[in-house]
Amino acid sequence: MAYRRSRASKDEESNDWRNGSGRTVSFDQRAARNSTGAKEEFLAPTEDEVVGGQLVGKDPKQLAIYFVLMVFVGLGNKIFNKLMTIPMHNYPNFLNLLTTTMYVPVCFAYIIPMARNGGIPKEQLDLPYKPFAVMGGLDAIAGIMQVFAATYLPGPMIILMSQSAIPISMVISKYLINAQYNKYQYAGAIIVAVGIVVVLAPTITGGGSPIWAIVMMVSCIPMTLSSVYKEISLGETELDPMYLNGMICVFQLLFSLVLCVPSSLASDPPVPIPDLPQNLLNGLKCFFGISSMTCDDDEDDGECSADHCMPNAPMFVTIYLVFNQLYNLLIILILKYGSANILWLAMTLMVPLGNVAFTLPFVPEHQGLRVTDIIGLVIICGGLGVYRFLSDAIKKYQEKHDGHESASVKEPLLDLVKDVDRVISVTGEEEDSDETEGTKSTQSRMYPDDGTGL
Repeated sequence: MAYRRSRASKDEESNDWRNGSGRTVSFDQRAARNSTGAKEEFLAPTEDEVVGGQLVGKDPKQLAIYFVLMVFVGLGNKIFNKLMTIPMHNYPNFLNLLTTTMYVPVCFAYIIPMARNGGIPKEQLDLPYKPFAVMGGLDAIAGIMQVFAATYLPGPMIILMSQSAIPISMVISKYLINAQYNKYQYAGAIIVAVGIVVVLAPTITGGGSPIWAIVMMVSCIPMTLSSVYKEISLGETELDPMYLNGMICVFQLLFSLVLCVPSSLASDPPVPIPDLPQNLLNGLKCFFGISSMTCDDDEDDGECSADHCMPNAPMFVTIYLVFNQLYNLLIILILKYGSANILWLAMTLMVPLGNVAFTLPFVPEHQGLRVTDIIGLVIICGGLGVYRFLSDAIKKYQEKHDGHESASVKEPLLDLVKDVDRVISVTGEEEDSDETEGTKSTQSRMYPDDGTGL
């Protein structure tokens, strides 16, 4: 049985909301541009082309290399996404603008020469800007919510709360574009939701505020709406993925500038709107290792948080930007030259490994996992396995089982058919010889000789 080959770009990679195989949520490469890269969490794997039980044209060694690189780079992206917020604690608005801005020159360094040389068709360049603006606005909302949540949440909580994108995206896509899911995906989404409740339970029952965990979960709504709107507005339109990302980046940056104003009041401590320009400037200084914010006795009393920019701010932010760019590039390469299932397996493995990484003593602000964190992690990982892999595993098992049964049935059936053929050939031999002349004359009348010899 041959399966649909996975493809590489955002428009090519897996826009199969309704393909009937249960692969219903489109892969969106705009995911990782948001701080946490949470949008990739709600992806269901596409199916690779398989013939004879092996991936077509795939080198096992190459797949193993892709898998190891994806795990390493993906973990680096998740870990340094949190680590960069520690020295930049006072400047989440600046971080959001910086991480978004970095994609504009990268994308347009490709777009401009390709557009001039005809690499990007004129039909794509002439598309109206409205779809890009809407997607950019939704991504800007999701991005700024994720940056602020990443600033004020512990690392393990960021990773676990990101998995809420799965049930949220399923609900939205089901009702807006009638996306189809199989029963295993519904079960996986429910299991993931239960795991999230388990993780949040101590915070809620202990009198703590789950506000930033809720913000992280709610950020999945504009993320999903962005992907759904892309499906509705662009449909099957073929777009160069870099052109798509570049155009959305421009609008995301513009909307992020506007969103800086209300979001500054959500900072901890809040930044008054008149002080916002100075806060952004201080964020730029911190990025270069220059501290601006000081507190009495260098204590954080809830009203003041002193800067500790050098050397961690320039180091952590730069490392994150490098990992984030490599992360996006590697996703494209894996989907184009590797295997989609390798990507999903790596992304699933990142969840427990990322949680363990934040418990290591050399990681800044490391902390141990609570019992509820461990239980919730196990439940969430189980839900991810059910959501992403159980349907395929059962399908392959059934195909293998049916194959064995059909093989045992086909052999006697074939023998029976051969026996019947032999009987017919013997009993009909005489009759055939008697009717030969008549048949030949009939054929000559039906198919007159046209000189072709056929």
